[in-house]
Amino acid sequence: MTTTDLPSIGPAVRTAQRPAEHRPAFPTVQAIAGPLSTRLAFPTVQPIAGPPSTRTAPPEAQPAADRPPIGQRIVSLLGTLLMITAIAAVLFFAIGPRFFGYQTATMLTGSMAPEIMPGDVVVTTLQPVSEVAVGDVISYHIPVEDHRVETHRVIEVIRDTDGTTAVRTKGDANESVDPWTATLEGDHVYEARAVIPEVGSVIRALRTPIVSQLLVYGVPAVLVGGLLLMIWSRPKDDDATTPVAPAPTDATMGADLSRLPVLDRRILDDLGAELSSPEGALQFAGMFVDMLPQRIHAIDVALSTGDVDAAVVALLSLNVSAAMVGAVRLEEASSTALELVGVPDHQHRLIEQLRELGSEFQSALTGIMR
Repeated sequence: MTTTDLPSIGPAVRTAQRPAEHRPAFPTVQAIAGPLSTRLAFPTVQPIAGPPSTRTAPPEAQPAADRPPIGQRIVSLLGTLLMITAIAAVLFFAIGPRFFGYQTATMLTGSMAPEIMPGDVVVTTLQPVSEVAVGDVISYHIPVEDHRVETHRVIEVIRDTDGTTAVRTKGDANESVDPWTATLEGDHVYEARAVIPEVGSVIRALRTPIVSQLLVYGVPAVLVGGLLLMIWSRPKDDDATTPVAPAPTDATMGADLSRLPVLDRRILDDLGAELSSPEGALQFAGMFVDMLPQRIHAIDVALSTGDVDAAVVALLSLNVSAAMVGAVRLEEASSTALELVGVPDHQHRLIEQLRELGSEFQSALTGIMR
């Protein structure tokens, strides 16, 4: 059986060695069944005796609140579920392997059936070569032909006096043993830990040219459109009933920011703990700094051309990213800028301030990384 999308082997740790006679049963990801909603019981409001002007009408007599139609609510729910699924997929397949040491590969043949079927995704982790045992299912480069990655079960382990380890393997569904002896390079090898059924087929479909173009251009457009729809769909009464706070002045903006740290180290440490890699958190913060000039330029262009929607989207992106890396002053400044979108008098000062705060954060981050 042939697998795809497996990079070269690197370090990790294995916890236990399985006996040769036991074949591992791979866990599979199952769908969770359950109700999407629950029924809510509302108490009945009784009329209150009194003059007609003060009497409260029962809910049936009052006009219904402005609620979106059922079709719109269903579409909104489906859109939310789709977005959550997409984010989870990106985190698991694109970001997770970089920080958590596992890899994913799509199975192309049925040589390991029935445990691993074509189109399944195998999740592998690095294990020491010294602990490879008969019965393990490993992913390795075959020593012949195109040196493709193969995922088969170990049927024999050969340890040489020079410290090298070679293996012979066989697919569970194959009648014959693989016609080669593979020497395992390096100190670690990828061993199968879990199987996600059918996901590989979906991934391969997503890589077709048409679908790829749709994802590259269509999904961002849908996300931006949904964000703008939420902004535009706010009740019109809000502007009339909610008191509007005075716009911050340059003086108050500076005073508010001076009390905040340029870089909150605790937030960056928490990010490193979540990623199980302090270095990974610093790299993420470094990428944030590298992209700052482009982000601020996009905000400047949007404000200069009067494109309010583009300015809001760019400021929201900056605000969220700054919060993730502990750039507290940048986070606060971008929140303030959102309140001043459409106020030309503050545009130049806002861009100037964002650039100054970006330089301050870069200096603070450089001091940590030294």
